Amino acid sequence: MSSAMVPDAGNLGGGYDAESMGVQPHFAKFRIIGEAGTTDATNAVGATDTVGGSTEATDANRAQNAREQSVRRYFAMWKTRDFSDLDKLFARDCRYEECYGPVYRGLEQMHRWISDMLAKQIVDSWDIHEMMHGLNSLGLPMLTVTWTFSGREKDPYIFDGVSIIEFNGEGRMCRVREFEAQHDRVFPYGDK
Repeated sequence: MSSAMVPDAGNLGGGYDAESMGVQPHFAKFRIIGEAGTTDATNAVGATDTVGGSTEATDANRAQNAREQSVRRYFAMWKTRDFSDLDKLFARDCRYEECYGPVYRGLEQMHRWISDMLAKQIVDSWDIHEMMHGLNSLGLPMLTVTWTFSGREKDPYIFDGVSIIEFNGEGRMCRVREFEAQHDRVFPYGDK
């Protein structure tokens, strides 16, 4: 399944004009690669095989698969509580913005945060639903990942979320921005 999302920055409504506000419009193409339960990107809904054996297409698919596997490995670390490969997945100067406010700059701060969380939190699951490939404003690869997280500290909790994960030229995660949503859905008009 392939979809492109290309916003028209000049027509955002409400009298908003990106150029007059000094904002550079950001254009990105996304392709949905996986959905809930997919464990291997090569079997994901929407994954494409190369036709005619194009080396460029094969290399691009391998790079996308490697990024997906990095994200899967990182999410799994929270459940297994084994972060021994964290430095292989993240850039030294990474920036991690959690969905409830804290920001960690660099691997040293990430290690401190993880150590603090391991002392008080148990992660029961962090399930990925979709991964959408795109490019950030610098033309570097990024993944938008939808997920459901469940864990417990004093009490159990569950919430849905989205992570926008940017990768550097070496294929390491260099910026993560998380956003949270309520897990329980309400249909006020009875429409499901």
